Amino acid sequence: MTQTAGTGKSKATTATKKATKAAKSTAATKTTAAAKTATAKAAKTTATAKAAKSTATAKTATARAKSPQGKKSMPATAVGQDAIALLKDDHKVVEKLFKQFEKAGDTAYAKKRQIVDEVIKELTTHAYIEETLFYPTARKAVPETKEHVLESVEEHHVVAWMLSELKEADPRDERFDAKMMVLMENVRHHVEEEEQEWFPEVRKKMSRADLKELGAKMEAAKAKAPADPLSLSSAKS
Repeated sequence: MTQTAGTGKSKATTATKKATKAAKSTAATKTTAAAKTATAKAAKTTATAKAAKSTATAKTATARAKSPQGKKSMPATAVGQDAIALLKDDHKVVEKLFKQFEKAGDTAYAKKRQIVDEVIKELTTHAYIEETLFYPTARKAVPETKEHVLESVEEHHVVAWMLSELKEADPRDERFDAKMMVLMENVRHHVEEEEQEWFPEVRKKMSRADLKELGAKMEAAKAKAPADPLSLSSAKS
């Protein structure tokens, strides 16, 4: 009887050990599986990152391949309109003001005064950047246009004095409209010669980068333009 009890106890102990061993084995298996899952996720993340980096590198390489070899970036000062485009835009602004004046009524004295004041400001600024920057640069680039430059300066001289007279004139004066009409005729003739004859020659001889750099300088110089048309260098010559 005693022997049977001992045998039962031994079997129980053996069963307990087997259960413990089985539990440890199961835990170890779960741990290993979890570790493998974590490793797989890490590997996937690394692969994704490498793929993204590879794609970015490929895009950069493609962009470089599309860019012309040896072409340098344009200097910061060259960003914006080129010189000729800038002057043409100025011409459009002035022409718009001219048309507003032509459409104003005979007795629209206040409106005409306002329009003329804007014309004086626009033309004085325009003439200033032409005389100080565009004319000297264009004449150097296209020496054969020397006579055109000299003629343009003389036309500026006439316009400057007419602007000065209009600045002081009374819109109710019977000569006010007549002075403005003569000014418009002179300016329109000047613009036509520049845009149709001179500007195309300058564009042929100056590079796009040089024209854009000059345009940036001219745009910046507008802030320095005088308010008095008689302060223009052309008015003094």
